[in-house]
Amino acid sequence: MKKYIGVALLLVAVYLVSLVATTPLSVALNYLPIPKQLKLNHPSGSVWQGELLSVDTPNLTLHDVSWNFKPASLLLGRLAVDIKLGKGQQLQGQGQAGLNFSGWFLKDWQLEAPASWVVEQVPMPLPISVEGDIQLALTNASQGSPWCEQLQGQLMWLGPLVGTPLGELDLDNAKADLSCNEGQPSIALKHSDKQLELELLASVGQPNWLAEGKIKAGADMPSSLSNNLKYIGRPDPQGFYRFKQQGRLPR
Repeated sequence: MKKYIGVALLLVAVYLVSLVATTPLSVALNYLPIPKQLKLNHPSGSVWQGELLSVDTPNLTLHDVSWNFKPASLLLGRLAVDIKLGKGQQLQGQGQAGLNFSGWFLKDWQLEAPASWVVEQVPMPLPISVEGDIQLALTNASQGSPWCEQLQGQLMWLGPLVGTPLGELDLDNAKADLSCNEGQPSIALKHSDKQLELELLASVGQPNWLAEGKIKAGADMPSSLSNNLKYIGRPDPQGFYRFKQQGRLPR
């Protein structure tokens, strides 16, 4: 009898999953608890395989978002979906996102956006302009306390050009490593070229962020910029100016 009950429950589960999977996305969205600040525009397809023309959030808009659920992931006790976004738009890329018993996870993400667009999303204390492309190669990330359990990837800035009221920096490509230390996402950068030497370690805790490192003018840095490094403080014996900044995360 238990055997037949088990088979019956399995069939019911398969039926319910199939029912949800084939429900038109436009219909399913009427029954999902979507936050008011999130706007899903022009849905098509189904919950299982669908597409949105755009997704509006309070801070940015994502264009051409499509996804495919991976049914095999259910057998492993998790929910996984392959996502693509931004066909020819400012932010574009693809990767996998999902949920398991430990929380959310991300895997094999490749994202790319113009550096100018990225700066527009982050308020800057100084009037600067930037050029080049920002690329994120995220191998894996998973939820932990307070933020992450795992974080492995690289953040690259290709063809970096920085314009300021005091001068322009034309730098070599820069690369930073992403990691998770004691539950805090961290980024470590070590860069050296003819215009700039920079080491930076930044982390995001709860509720504070911290950035510290050292900077040194290269031989080709414009004097209008290098002369202003003295306002950071006194250089060490190697000529580096050390800095440390911290603050609270916005709520």
